[in-house]
Amino acid sequence: MKQRNSAIEMLRILSMMMVLMVHFVGATFGLPTREQLYALDSGVLWKDVLESLSIVGVNCFVLISGYYGIKATRRRLLDFTLWCLFASLLAYACRCVEAGCLADGFVGALLVYSKTDLWFVPAYLALFLLSPLLNAGLERLDGRRLHLMLLALIFINVYLGWFHKGGINPTGYNVMQMVFLYVIGHCLHRNLPLLQAFPLWVYLCVYLLSTVAIGLALDFAYNNPFVLLSAVALFMVFVKIPAFSSPAVNWVSVSVFMVYLLHKTPYFWIKLRNSLIGLYEDYDTFGFLWRSLALYVAIFVVCILVDKVRMPVCRWIASQLP
Repeated sequence: MKQRNSAIEMLRILSMMMVLMVHFVGATFGLPTREQLYALDSGVLWKDVLESLSIVGVNCFVLISGYYGIKATRRRLLDFTLWCLFASLLAYACRCVEAGCLADGFVGALLVYSKTDLWFVPAYLALFLLSPLLNAGLERLDGRRLHLMLLALIFINVYLGWFHKGGINPTGYNVMQMVFLYVIGHCLHRNLPLLQAFPLWVYLCVYLLSTVAIGLALDFAYNNPFVLLSAVALFMVFVKIPAFSSPAVNWVSVSVFMVYLLHKTPYFWIKLRNSLIGLYEDYDTFGFLWRSLALYVAIFVVCILVDKVRMPVCRWIASQLP
């Protein structure tokens, strides 16, 4: 088996940390208005800063798939499905324990692709199913036609989608965005010798400047050109790090998807959101921040450990299937 590059696995971990941060901030407390931002209201500035730094998490996560290419096999599809099922059924089991009886919604808990509040799950499934066709097409394109295809996708997703809020991809929460990012990731891999010519600090500066632009514009759509540029720049920061292998990093990275699957499941998400709002209302700024940070770390660690329980269970189930 090919050894994982832990530099990219660090980005995978950071990407999921960013996703969790976006949910801690914008999804819980909402985002500031322009009036609040330009009034330099310290009560909302922290939201804008954290959201702007972290909004690239989803894009970076999918860029990794495009960079390496998805190897769509029946076993990998089964693994992904069991991953989602485990999280969904765990949330259902917790509901039953809390209610003291069998709760409704068992069938819904099984329909992880069609009856879910997690938009990323069916969107990534669609990308997975399309990946053999995408891989075959991308590999056959020469450099000129590949770049023309990328320009066409930029026109569709950024100009028609983000700029005009068209029906194809207005905000980036769909499979069209997944395909777009997958192609960008492939292009980064194909053009790596050229991109490697720039030093790491250049990409870091581009990421930070793009982050400032995102924060000033208060536009956090995944297909916002500044969000895209920021994600690509951050991705290249980690590509520039010399490849290495760390068992500890790789041990964490293989389980980070469970962080999303568990904390954003409605049963857990409602409790998490209410807890954060309660902390915000009950404590001063310092008390709120350190308690929120402790909760953030605890959720991340617990989800990783839960996934370590899932892995042998799902491996055994998969081994029993033909």
